[in-house]
Amino acid sequence: MVGLALLLVAAPGCVAALPAVDEWPPAPALVLERESDPGKLPPSVTAEPLPDGRWRCMFRFTPGPGPRQVALAGTFNGWNPAATPFTGPDGNGRWSATIELPSGPHFYKFVVNGTDWRPDPENADGEPDGHGGRNSALRLGQVANLTASPAVLGDGVINALALEHRQDTPLYFQRTSDHELLLRLRTLVDDVEKAAVSVQGGGLFDMTMVKTAAPFTWWEARVRLPEVTAQPPVAADGKEPGGYRYAFVLQDGELRASSPQTYGVPLVADAIFRTPDWAKHAVWYQIMPDRFRNGNRANDPDPVHPWTSEWFKLQPYEEARTGQTFYNWIVFDRLYGGDFDGLEEKLPYLKELGVNALYLNPVFIGDSHHKYNATNYLHIDPAFGPGDDDYEEIAAREDLRDPATWEWTRADRRFLAFLKAAKAQGFRVIIDGVFNHVGTKHPAFVDVQKRGRASRYADWFNVTSWEPFEYTGWGGFGALPEFRKTATGLASESAKQHIFDVTRRWMAPDGDVSAGIDGWRLDVPNEIPMPFWVEWRDLVKAINPDAYIVGEIWDRADAWLDGRHFDAVMNYTFARAVVAWVFDRKTSISASEFDLRLRELRLAYPHEATLVLQNLMNSHDTDRIASMAFNPDRAYDHANRVQDNGPNYNNAKPDAEAYARARLAALLQMIYIGAPMVYYGDEVGMWGGDDPTCRKPMLWEDLQPYEAPEENYVLRPQLEHYRRIIALRKAHPALRTGSVQTLLADDDRNVWAVLRKDADEQLIIVATPAAQAQMVEVPVQPNAPRRWQGVFGTEETLEVVDGKLRLKVPALGGIVLHAATPK
Repeated sequence: MVGLALLLVAAPGCVAALPAVDEWPPAPALVLERESDPGKLPPSVTAEPLPDGRWRCMFRFTPGPGPRQVALAGTFNGWNPAATPFTGPDGNGRWSATIELPSGPHFYKFVVNGTDWRPDPENADGEPDGHGGRNSALRLGQVANLTASPAVLGDGVINALALEHRQDTPLYFQRTSDHELLLRLRTLVDDVEKAAVSVQGGGLFDMTMVKTAAPFTWWEARVRLPEVTAQPPVAADGKEPGGYRYAFVLQDGELRASSPQTYGVPLVADAIFRTPDWAKHAVWYQIMPDRFRNGNRANDPDPVHPWTSEWFKLQPYEEARTGQTFYNWIVFDRLYGGDFDGLEEKLPYLKELGVNALYLNPVFIGDSHHKYNATNYLHIDPAFGPGDDDYEEIAAREDLRDPATWEWTRADRRFLAFLKAAKAQGFRVIIDGVFNHVGTKHPAFVDVQKRGRASRYADWFNVTSWEPFEYTGWGGFGALPEFRKTATGLASESAKQHIFDVTRRWMAPDGDVSAGIDGWRLDVPNEIPMPFWVEWRDLVKAINPDAYIVGEIWDRADAWLDGRHFDAVMNYTFARAVVAWVFDRKTSISASEFDLRLRELRLAYPHEATLVLQNLMNSHDTDRIASMAFNPDRAYDHANRVQDNGPNYNNAKPDAEAYARARLAALLQMIYIGAPMVYYGDEVGMWGGDDPTCRKPMLWEDLQPYEAPEENYVLRPQLEHYRRIIALRKAHPALRTGSVQTLLADDDRNVWAVLRKDADEQLIIVATPAAQAQMVEVPVQPNAPRRWQGVFGTEETLEVVDGKLRLKVPALGGIVLHAATPK
């Protein structure tokens, strides 16, 4: 443990009682001295203290020969590789960058040539990055280097240096209305006996402990701001009205003191973060259009792959491709003929399943099965349309930079007709926005290749050399040329305007918002600097305030969910926690650790965002949920591609236990706060490793028998389970928008129990990944109902005895109990 000097003194005259409601300032303030020791730093970083308590940090890196550019990306700049460029190299091949940072932990990587992300080779401290790699850690200041709290409860000493409250972070500050705040404060463990918030003219609000994770404790209070009836005072500059003021009041032993800083809040919020109400009730279903259902043979590509064929079997047209192997081009070039006719045909199936919101992988024209290499954002791929292709004729008349010249192809109109049909049946539909890169057949890129610097689009792409012509492709893939960026967004104003015009085109076709999509899923949005998304969000919400924006962010997304960027993210962090508790065996986490990980997410994000997070288990970018359960004890989405990991990944059909664990994971999706998302085919038992095997064509009973019928068939018990748990979620509003409270995290029995509650109903969910049934006693709240009815996993009616419910949780399963909220 690093020693911590007490860089504070309490003002004299402190008394034991908390302050009176109308007292302001609320108590003598703790005096905070700035620290001058940055703590243990890696050899690659130096830190100099600044007068405002921040640190001027210089990072140094020697990447080796040949880099054209080097940058610093981390939690402090939204992982933006354009925000903090290095200068160099010096005579020793060393690059450097200087940035000002506050005390606390920061995580970072070095980015070479825009695509090569590397941890700091001189820094052994770090954490997994969620993709099989590592983020380097920089822990600035003495508090950031603590591993345990040195505090003693009741000793009359409070460490002001460890106090943290940041108004720019949802973890600590959320304005939920003009007159209500959600406030949190961090202290050291065992350093404070009581905490409260004092609002000038508004009273005192007690805080409760909501999380402890050594060496810190977090406190929370919901604060009601006073009604202002008189004209507010005028600020010193005569321009801005005054606002509310608040401070934290802390007590430990004989010491009563307020926080070193008081905080101001404007009388009227600039904007209250609100997410679409419909998204809070969504059950999402992700679809790759080419792989879902072939409903129109007239639009089939040539060649079209037989839908029911065995996945690893080569067709004659594939055998003729000499010099290529299954994983070398062949499987990635397959097209199965899925289209909007097929998708519309199966809307009743989806409605019966219970889903009500569809996320479609890219639908814009592209010469791949996945369409992440868009040929043109203006038009839908003809293979999804009616079968007659008028794209070339129309595209030849269009000017990418002039929306007045844009027309609708027959495929475009088929898509709009599908949207109308889906909405008529109660579905919401969002599509993939891939605005970081395009395909090499995109008209703008073709023009740049042809005309070079003279092209009207010369500033659109990240061209690194004109002679010979070289450019940056996403992930190092030349088939995906990237747009050029600056620290604030896209470098080209016309490229940005094109994306904005495309956004408007599909959200309000011919000016009709009711005919457009309901929102966007954004592909790799973290690779476009954050200011771009602030402006883009403003556009989206101006077109349709009820539109939904979800970003593909694989890690904690605090900075993206601040009300200025996205409504939600694909909640891979939730998936990792479930996998670690339910699927892993040798390396599985405990029930209490699982609970802590979910609690941390609930605290980190605004409640409005939490309600609409896409709580997925897997997607087109991971292995299937059943195969995850069949291949435990590996980092999430790592070492799961058959072609990369060979015999170390079991790509056989999962066994009964794996499917049981997958059903438990799906249950957790449906009962937890946030909007669950099902990847097409999981509900019928589809299985397989990561891309491409996770992208097999959908299994349909009316197409059975498939080749290899012992493996490829609709697994009815899995389908019925999904229908039942989705119906459970839809039947109980408390599972969608109710509060969350942990009742039990029993590590000995490996059982987790949680209460979901709203004004009308309460549900208790008890779950275990244990291989044997577990008898447990679940404590309930003092004012809880006495009788609880089983609605899933049991039909028993249970009664509270001595403040507890005694019940048996089935192996690899869960129980859901229901009661009305007492009035």
